[in-house]
Amino acid sequence: MYISEIYASGFRCFAPTAPLELKLSPGLNILVGPNDAGKSAIIDAARYVLWTRGDDYIRPDEHDFHVDTAGVRGCDFIVRCTFDDLSPDEEARFLEWCTNEKGKLRLQVCMRGARRISPGGGSVVASQHRAGGEGEGLPLDGELREYLKATYLKPLRDAEREMRAGRRSRLSRILGAMPAMGPQSKPAALGANATLHDTLAATDAAVRDNAAVGGVASSVNTDFLDKLSFVDDRLVATLDLGAGGSFDQILERFELYLNAKAGTERVQRGLGYNNLLFMAAELLLLQSHPDQVPFLLIEEPEAHLHPQHQTLFMEVLTARAAKPNAEKGEAHQQVQVLLTTHSPQLAAGADLETMTMIVGHRAYPLGAAHTRLEPNDYEFLRRFLDATKANLFFARALIVVEGDGEHLLLPAIAEKLGRPLSRHGVSIINVGHRGLFRYSRIIQRKTGEAIAVPVALIPDRDIPPAEAKALVGKRKTANELTEGDVAARMKTLRRDVGDPVDAFIADSWTLEFDLALQPELAESVHKAVQLAKTSSRKPERLAKISTDASATYVGWKEEGLTAVEIAVKIYQPVHDKEASKAEVAEQLAAILRKRIDTPQEMRDRLPPYLVRAIDYVTGGYAPGAPPVVADDPDAEDGEVGVDGVAAPAAEHDV
Repeated sequence: MYISEIYASGFRCFAPTAPLELKLSPGLNILVGPNDAGKSAIIDAARYVLWTRGDDYIRPDEHDFHVDTAGVRGCDFIVRCTFDDLSPDEEARFLEWCTNEKGKLRLQVCMRGARRISPGGGSVVASQHRAGGEGEGLPLDGELREYLKATYLKPLRDAEREMRAGRRSRLSRILGAMPAMGPQSKPAALGANATLHDTLAATDAAVRDNAAVGGVASSVNTDFLDKLSFVDDRLVATLDLGAGGSFDQILERFELYLNAKAGTERVQRGLGYNNLLFMAAELLLLQSHPDQVPFLLIEEPEAHLHPQHQTLFMEVLTARAAKPNAEKGEAHQQVQVLLTTHSPQLAAGADLETMTMIVGHRAYPLGAAHTRLEPNDYEFLRRFLDATKANLFFARALIVVEGDGEHLLLPAIAEKLGRPLSRHGVSIINVGHRGLFRYSRIIQRKTGEAIAVPVALIPDRDIPPAEAKALVGKRKTANELTEGDVAARMKTLRRDVGDPVDAFIADSWTLEFDLALQPELAESVHKAVQLAKTSSRKPERLAKISTDASATYVGWKEEGLTAVEIAVKIYQPVHDKEASKAEVAEQLAAILRKRIDTPQEMRDRLPPYLVRAIDYVTGGYAPGAPPVVADDPDAEDGEVGVDGVAAPAAEHDV
C-alpha cells in the first residue's frame, strides 16, 4: 500500500478554511517552492501521523496550531494520511482499522490535536492517533504503528554521526532491522557456516587468550579487585570485546564509513560523500524490509552535495521509486518518496509530473491533469528544462525572455527603476528562442485557483519598420502588413495569457531596437553597440569609441534624421551580427548603471512595456488583458518567429 493523500487542517500554516489536500503517487513526489511556503510543514504532518524510525521526538506543541490573520491561535487541528492499494495480507492484518468505500478498503490514520488554556494562563496540548477520516475509528495499536512508521532524513543531517558506532546508533538499528541479520544473532546449526554470533564469540575467546590482554586482566584482579572485595563477594573482571552481550550491543559496535582513495589508512571523507553513504543505507533498509511501509521523507537531499552528485542521486532515487521490472530481475520493494528541495539541479533532473509546487501554503500538482501543458510540452520540457530554467519553481515572480540580451539587461533596468529584481525574489528565465510559452504554461492551471507567482512574458513584436527595408530584404515591414496581418500577429502574441501570466510585447521590433527608439536612451544604446563591436579592452581605445559614437549620433540628429531612421542605423550592426546581443546588453547595462537618472526619469525614458513588465513582477502593476503567442507566419527559413521559435522547424512548434 502507499499514501495517496496527506490532509492537514488547522495545522501550522494550513488554515481550517484552506486545508492542505496533497495527492501523492506511489513513487517519487517532489515538493518545490519558495521559503516559508509550507513544504516542511507537510513533511512534519506526515511525521506526526506516522511517526518515524529513529530518535526523533515527535509530539505536537502549541506552535503547531494555526494562527489566523487576526493573530488568534487555533485550538484544534487534524492531520490525516490515507493509504490505498492495500495488499490482501495488509487488508487481513489491518481490517478493523480500514473503511470500506464502494467495495474498496482504505486505511485512514489521523492525529487530532487539541489545545486548552490552563487556569494559570498557559496552554495544555493533547493529541490522539486513531483510524478513520475524522479520527473516529479505533486507536492505533503497536503492530500497525510499527508497520506505518516512515523513514525520515532531516535537513543538514550529521551523516557521519549517524553511521558511527555507539549506543542506539542509527546504523545499529538499520542493521538490526535487516532481514538478513536475524539468523546471525544465534549460533549456526551443526555443519552450517558460522554466523556473526559464532565469529564474534571465537574472536572474544582469542582475545581473552592473548597474553597481553590476559596479563592486564590478571593484574587488575590480583593487584586491586582482590583487595577491594569482601570475603563473601569476590570481584573478578574479564577483559574482552564484549561479544557475549546482547546482539543489539554487538551491532552498536559497527561503523559504516567510506574507504580511502588509496592505501589502507582510514581518512576523513567530506560531508557530501558521508551524506550519500547515509542515504544509501536508509534506502537499502527501505527496499528490503518486508514488515514496514517503504515510505521515505527527505528534506533537502542536496545538502552538502555538488551539482553532479545531485544529478546522480536523483537518478538513483528515481530508479528506487519506480516499480521493479520483473523482466530485468528486479525484486526490491518500490519505495514511495516525498522530498522537499530548493535545488534547481534536482528539480531539473526530475520528471515534471512528479513535482508539486507549494506556494502560499497551497499545493499545486504539476501533472498533466492540472496544468495547461499539452502532452508534447512535457516531452519538450524533459529535454530543455535545465538547472538555469528550473529557478522558476522557487521564485516569487518570473520574467520569461527569449534571449541573452533581455536576460542581461533587465536587472540593470529594474535597478534604475528602483525595483531590483533580486530584492523582489524575481527570476529571469531565458528560454533561448525555444518555446517561450511552454514554460509559462507550467504555472497555469486548468481548473482551480491560480498560482500566486506573477509571470511576465517579454516577446519581440518582430515587425520591422519601413525604414529597415534595406536591412530585412524580403521580409515584410510594417507598411507592407495589412491591419489583418497585424491583428493576427497580436492575437498569437496574446494566446496563452491569464492565470497569472501576462505578456508585455515589444512596441515595434526587438528590445534593442525599441530602446534605440527612445530619444533619451538612443545615444547610450549606440555607444553600447559600438563598444560591443570591438574586442579591445584598452581604456584609451574604449574611450575613443565612446567619443566617436557620441559624435556620430549628434551628426545624425543634425542631418535631420527621424528617430526611427536613427534607431535603424543604431540597430544595423546587431541585425548584421557585427555585434552580439549579449555583448550589447552587457555594455548597455554598464552604461545605464553609470547614468544619473532618478527612478521616475528612467520610467519616463524607457519603452512603456518594459516598465509595465517590471512593475507587474515586483508588485507595482495590475495586469490588463492577458497575453499569448504563436508562430510567425512571415518568418523566413531559419528565422526566429514571434514566439521565439524557428517557423519552419516542426520540432520547435509552440
